[in-house]
Amino acid sequence: MFVETVNAVSTGLGLVQISRETFPTFKRIYNRLTNGNLRIAVFGASGTGKTTLGKILTGDLDNLSQPYQESIRIEEYKLSNNLAGKVIIAPGQERRENSWNDLFRLISGGQIRLIINVVSWGYHSFGEAGVGFSYKYHELYQPGMDVGDFVKVYAQNRRDREINVLKKLLQYLEIADSKETILITLVTKQDLWWHDRQLVKQHYMQEDYNKILEEATNKIGSNNFKHEFLSASLVIANYISAAGELMIPNAEGYDSSLRDANLRNFFDTVESLIGTSLT
Repeated sequence: MFVETVNAVSTGLGLVQISRETFPTFKRIYNRLTNGNLRIAVFGASGTGKTTLGKILTGDLDNLSQPYQESIRIEEYKLSNNLAGKVIIAPGQERRENSWNDLFRLISGGQIRLIINVVSWGYHSFGEAGVGFSYKYHELYQPGMDVGDFVKVYAQNRRDREINVLKKLLQYLEIADSKETILITLVTKQDLWWHDRQLVKQHYMQEDYNKILEEATNKIGSNNFKHEFLSASLVIANYISAAGELMIPNAEGYDSSLRDANLRNFFDTVESLIGTSLT
């Protein structure tokens, strides 16, 4: 699920370098797709890093650290290097799930076969109420809570939301008319939960999240549905509220070398899955 040891190849490689090295290999794979056009669908609850992932996948590496802004409609990013294809991102708010229907129709029709579901151990950005929105104004806040109390309650609530997103996504995958679909669970914000990584791994790979995936695999069939757990830090940044309150600091010892090694592992795994399954 994650790379804990940084090797010499990864050390010193920046995000731009990794992206530039990876996309030529992606291009060769894309050109082998039978329809000549790759679409990657990205799902996940709001504030997990879907938009940032879309930018990285398409080589748009400017302004990755911009403050969180709610996506109100489906976003599309054109793949870099003049590739035919798009990264299509579904908004993550519950009240905007109706906008998923067109995307689900593409999935159900087998036109999208690579899906990334983004989760983040419940550490979802929450700036929807606008700049200056303190955690103390959040509906989950109770009088007397300090930051740690609130984060504990909020993160558990958001992990429940991640489960609900997964269930809805799998409902459509179970009826999708596709010879094979790949679903990647990408756990973002590694830099915040790194010291709890074994607990995070257990949560996603051994508890309810994975049980739901196993049930879906049994229904769809392992020949038609493949799943992979991966994790990364898309941007190293403290977890702060829209009011600038520090919620969780970066994990001590987590640096750009670990970030780049795990991003490289993500790219390499996606490349391998596309090469072996979607050709």
